[in-house]
Amino acid sequence: MAELGSDKIVLLCCVGRSGSTTLQRIINTIPNSNICGENYGAVFDLLRFYKNIKRTTNDQVVGGKKPVKYDFLIEKKVKPAWYNSYNYDEVVSMIRFLIMRLFKDKKETTLWGFKEIRCDNGNIELLEEFKELFPQTKVVFLVRENIAQQAKSGWFKDDKNAIALIKKHGRTLESFYKTHKEYTHFLTFEMMFIKSNLKALFDFIECSEYFDENKVLEVLTNKIESY
Repeated sequence: MAELGSDKIVLLCCVGRSGSTTLQRIINTIPNSNICGENYGAVFDLLRFYKNIKRTTNDQVVGGKKPVKYDFLIEKKVKPAWYNSYNYDEVVSMIRFLIMRLFKDKKETTLWGFKEIRCDNGNIELLEEFKELFPQTKVVFLVRENIAQQAKSGWFKDDKNAIALIKKHGRTLESFYKTHKEYTHFLTFEMMFIKSNLKALFDFIECSEYFDENKVLEVLTNKIESY
């Protein structure tokens, strides 16, 4: 994809009420960046579509990436239950293009991605599909150490199972991180208030030269209310 060039792609996969918006804002202090907010897991739906098309092509379609014609199947008395006529490479290219267009808001944007708190319930494994589509992708996981306080925040405060849900989601993120350390980074809300940890984050996403302590401090001390 010519327009993609050497863009950096960063995904923020976080537990709810862990400081994900703060982390998003910190990375958006980098020039020419555009880390977007949540999308109700819409990107995971695209990735699931990609995974299923890939599976259909590899495991079922006669001819694979070069599907045979319907008439040929009938002539050879092959049951056409998995007959398809799409061009696999074209479909994959369109998926990549759509994802890019969701987050690369202008030509000058060279770092883009999004943050999402809906990375559990099987979605986490779809990050491998995202990595296939965009090999330069880096993933940052965010949890919170003070789970008791987290469970009293936002929508969690009305859920009697909040602590258990938060712990389960956190274990899901940590488990994926441990098996994919080559392109993932693990962070906690509390760690974001320590300069060395933030510098390590900027090193991880290969933007160390853009670490601006004053801009980051402004984000950390400027609370923004939800609309």
